[in-house]
Amino acid sequence: MKKIFAAVASMAALLCLSSVPASAKSGLEAGYVNSSYSFKTGISSDNNYSLNGFYVGLSQDVRLFAGLHIVPGIYYTYLTDKNDLVEMSGVEGIEGIFELKNRRNITDHYLNVPIMFRYQFGLPGVKLYIFAGPTLSVGLVSNQKFTVTGDFLGNNINGTLSYNFYTGKVKADDMDVMPDGIVPEYQYNRFDIQLGGGVGIEILRFLEVKVGYDCGLMNRYKGDAAELYRNQFYAAVGFRF
Repeated sequence: MKKIFAAVASMAALLCLSSVPASAKSGLEAGYVNSSYSFKTGISSDNNYSLNGFYVGLSQDVRLFAGLHIVPGIYYTYLTDKNDLVEMSGVEGIEGIFELKNRRNITDHYLNVPIMFRYQFGLPGVKLYIFAGPTLSVGLVSNQKFTVTGDFLGNNINGTLSYNFYTGKVKADDMDVMPDGIVPEYQYNRFDIQLGGGVGIEILRFLEVKVGYDCGLMNRYKGDAAELYRNQFYAAVGFRF
């Protein structure tokens, strides 16, 4: 059902982008994104994390009446984070079981389809505006890569582990022994619906600068054991033509 909804919403947004009135203005946008992942129940909040990255995409600004506009779009988002070196030692009171150093690199890729309602006001050359609306977010890839070095049960380890949050698949390179407690034991759902808004300024009907915040409404955790939500802040520059 979620896949059907995602396909319908994506097609609707693409239709809005391709079949618009002559008065509509196309736009190219790009900006910074900070995305936070928060566990609400089932898993400790110590596992919360945030990613930084960018988004880029196309949109259409369609005037409805007076200062009210509808602005559908389609954006690609890339997010990443590299943790500082983490040292893992053996069981308390027992030496020589393992001593590992672990660095984690997370990367997420999303396709986002926002449909924003915008109201603008001001002088002909400079207009302020507020906007709000839903965004369909589809996860394309969510991957954690661990670089592990050290000793485990007498074995020298110097390799990488890669974990896919959507499929649960683990790929190991140059690792004959798989240490426990490194790879997560949970998966994510690909689909999310976010609701948010923000403010912006339009200059000479060409240049736009805006900031916004979106709140995730759907539980991204696959299963009933926990709840995970993704929220994001963004700041962007756009050009209308």
